[in-house]
Amino acid sequence: MTGIMPDDTFSIWREEGSRLIQQHHQEFSRLVTQAKDFTILGKYDLAAVYGEMAALYAACQHCGFFVNTELEEILLSIGRKAISTNTNLKRSQPLQETPKYILHVASSVQSIGGLSRMIWRWIQQDSDRSHSLVLTRQPGGKDVPKILRDSVINSGGKIYKLNETIGSLIAWARRLREIAAVADLVILHVYNHDVIPIIAFANKEEHPSPPIILLNHADHLFWLGKSISDIVANLRESGRCLSMERRGIEVDRNLLLPIIIEPTQRSLPRSEAKKKLGLPEDSIVLLSIARALKYRTINATTFADIHVPLLIQYPNTVLVVIGPDSRENWADAIYKTGGRVIVYPERDDTAIFHQAADIYVDSFPINSTTSMLEAGSYGVPLVSLYPYSDASKILGADMPGLTKSLIYVHNLRDYTAVLSRLVEDEKHRLSLGEATSKEIAEVHWGENWQCSLNELYERAITTPRLTSITESTDQMFFGEPDVYLPILNKYDFDMDSLMQAHLSIMPLEQKLSYSIKYMIKSGSRLSFKQLLPEWLSVRLLKLLMK
Repeated sequence: MTGIMPDDTFSIWREEGSRLIQQHHQEFSRLVTQAKDFTILGKYDLAAVYGEMAALYAACQHCGFFVNTELEEILLSIGRKAISTNTNLKRSQPLQETPKYILHVASSVQSIGGLSRMIWRWIQQDSDRSHSLVLTRQPGGKDVPKILRDSVINSGGKIYKLNETIGSLIAWARRLREIAAVADLVILHVYNHDVIPIIAFANKEEHPSPPIILLNHADHLFWLGKSISDIVANLRESGRCLSMERRGIEVDRNLLLPIIIEPTQRSLPRSEAKKKLGLPEDSIVLLSIARALKYRTINATTFADIHVPLLIQYPNTVLVVIGPDSRENWADAIYKTGGRVIVYPERDDTAIFHQAADIYVDSFPINSTTSMLEAGSYGVPLVSLYPYSDASKILGADMPGLTKSLIYVHNLRDYTAVLSRLVEDEKHRLSLGEATSKEIAEVHWGENWQCSLNELYERAITTPRLTSITESTDQMFFGEPDVYLPILNKYDFDMDSLMQAHLSIMPLEQKLSYSIKYMIKSGSRLSFKQLLPEWLSVRLLKLLMK
């Protein structure tokens, strides 16, 4: 891909990716072995922490697989043994054939990002039911977004924050199971490494739970939850295929649920929105919105650099990007274009940017699905750069509702040519934008989306409950897309960083033992906050914010 990747880049990536997968697998296996050993010793709180560390490691440092049966079996064992059989887990009423009480479970929520938006839009749209929300690990000092809080309350539901209560992962899992006893359906929106739901719903044979739906929002990464999820709801076709082929999810349990987008109406014409943003009214605005990690620099070429030739060729064009942070150096592109690359940090007030945009360019090298759909719903044509082969479709943008209108480009030359035509041909640009909005509305808006949700609910209620883990491919895979993931989704952290990030949920004995070893090894001390139990840190921050 000339200009971004030399011809031998993919070969280099395959070689480096294969090496990293083997290295990552060794570290993952050590963490799993420790979790297993602590389970055998009956140290369930500590075993759960090591299980979570193993899952987080696999999600951030790809190990060549997308699920791991051994780790899930360990977590199920912890749940069966550690959650007392006399805990009140019985339902107060029979399950409803038409579900009325929905329990959403998320690790944490915030105002930015597609996952939280999906939850509150889901609740607002599905207004005939009562929706409650359990947050397993909401950070201290981070409020639940008002729009989400109001959505839950207006539906007649409640919000529970598990880590505000005294206890550990096991205690929070027990509490989740108790809360779920009155629900007709449980929807998991949790992070890939969240062990609490598996531990909570481990003993489904003795204590039947409501049907559980797992929302596959991180479909290109490793995640936990296969062993307890009666239904997996995938957000796109490539995710559905990977769930079946690489996670071993049975066809009848492997469904598609489009991302819900709010119906949009312009409050400003494009020219007025541009004016409010300080942009020339006659400029052509290219917009992109995503998390910082999705704009990772590749071979010293930034996302901004990709667009420099186009911006130089067309002096009336401007690239506005929301999300990158200071780690990405875009100064050279900004200088070459005379400041026509404009970068904002993450923010949630994006409507005015959508209304100013003439063209939406997907983030690269990792796409951003919700952002694309939101932009397209305003009648903005969408362009996505995808240099990979068909074997790596999970790295692309293949959401339902964009099969006709999304322009998918495989190399930089064609990418620049497509954008050039859109810049030059206003009629084509407006026509494509209108078609894009219409196609999105037919799948992702209001009652159209509700039809997909109702089908998902019906399947969850009628499908026999999952009682055992089906066989899956836990072994390392060295083909596509696996060999690319250690490069594209790379996180730089060592085992000390991983351990320190989990000290707050470790038993006191292990916490002190590690702290002493760390001080001897590094000559430095851990912060007071790291040594506090998580529940206490959350409570203190809550008090300080009042």
